[in-house]
Amino acid sequence: MFKRFKNLFLVMAILGLIFSTSYSGPVKEIQSIEEYSAQVLGDEEEDAEDTSQTIVMPKVKKVEKKEEIKKETEVKKEEIKEEVKKETKKEAVKEEPKKKEEVKKEEIKKEPEVKVVKEEVKKPEKIETKEVKKVEEEKKTETKNLALEEPENPEKDKQKYEMITYYSKDGVEWVLPDNFRAVLVGDLNGNVIFSKNADKIYPLASVTKVMSLLVTFDEINAGNISLNDSVRISKTPLKYGGSGIALKEGQIFVLEDLIKASAVYSANNATYAIAEYVGEGSIFNFVAKMNKKLKQLGLQNDIKYHTPAGLPTRNTKMPMDEGTPRGIYKLSIEALKYHKYIEIAGIKNTKIHNGKISIRNRNHLIGEDGVYGIKTGFHKEAKYNITVAVKFEGIDLIIVVMGGETYKTRDDLVRTIIANLKENYTVRNGQLIRK
Repeated sequence: MFKRFKNLFLVMAILGLIFSTSYSGPVKEIQSIEEYSAQVLGDEEEDAEDTSQTIVMPKVKKVEKKEEIKKETEVKKEEIKEEVKKETKKEAVKEEPKKKEEVKKEEIKKEPEVKVVKEEVKKPEKIETKEVKKVEEEKKTETKNLALEEPENPEKDKQKYEMITYYSKDGVEWVLPDNFRAVLVGDLNGNVIFSKNADKIYPLASVTKVMSLLVTFDEINAGNISLNDSVRISKTPLKYGGSGIALKEGQIFVLEDLIKASAVYSANNATYAIAEYVGEGSIFNFVAKMNKKLKQLGLQNDIKYHTPAGLPTRNTKMPMDEGTPRGIYKLSIEALKYHKYIEIAGIKNTKIHNGKISIRNRNHLIGEDGVYGIKTGFHKEAKYNITVAVKFEGIDLIIVVMGGETYKTRDDLVRTIIANLKENYTVRNGQLIRK
């Protein structure tokens, strides 16, 4: 028995050595050792016991083998994970410059958008500065002469014109520059002191407005309308260019303000608004009233009216308003009877429409050498016209100039005429006589 136990212990030792040297040996080797030990011992019962014991051993080995396999697989998985991590890190390192480039590109793309936003933010500031400048310019224009009829023409103003000597019926010498078409000087009694081309017909331009305003005041004096009437602006006055004030369709203006705009600033659109109102919605009806008054004054052969404002045919598609210096002289005598009109015509500057619109007189001679009226006129075909009312030693005189080259040469001609009157004439018993 001892030998058998000895042999069994030996077998077990051998098996222990085998298992210790190789954990991964096959089960078949274990089975061959068991057969070998069975042959050596020769006992079936003990062989059964041995086999039961030997069966337990491989089971332990299998469990250990499984655990080792699991450990190996886990190690491999961890190694794989680490390799994956390394690869991902490498890829991330590779992708970082790409991402940086993409980010830079996106930033470059976004930069112009930011600039645009900055520009858009700055725009309101520019608009505000523009508005401030406009307000400042408007304030400056209040001190400037708003009555300039066209840009300055220094070449013609400084041009040396031929001086021509004329003689009036009373023998007075009149030395005048050759820069106008016609002239007439007379008193309110119809006495013409001096004239040149007094009966030739010329375009009237805005001198036409004298009759428009007389017709308007006739309606006021008759009680048909009032200076305080409210006039709604239609589309019609907005069609015509030239001199004008700021008007919009649907606006409400007081009639007196429109009259001031017409008489002082020579506003064409204001004159058309007046004509439409007085003509009860018809410009044609208003012009008919103008020509009717011409006949009443006996001037139908001296003046022809087709429009209320005197604009040229290219603007109105109507014949031009025309007249003679003599006709305008006689009409001016009639105008001086309309005290309210002459009062307005003598205003140098004023504000209308609740102080929103500033206007100055286009007659730059107002207040100079006794000048207090009446009306100027200009367009290219007519050149520069004016009819002036002058106080001279207590009496009223009318000076009509037509076809001046510039408004300055026209005004200088009026000054020359007044100077010649002062030099050669005096007043006695209300009559102008030669000194």
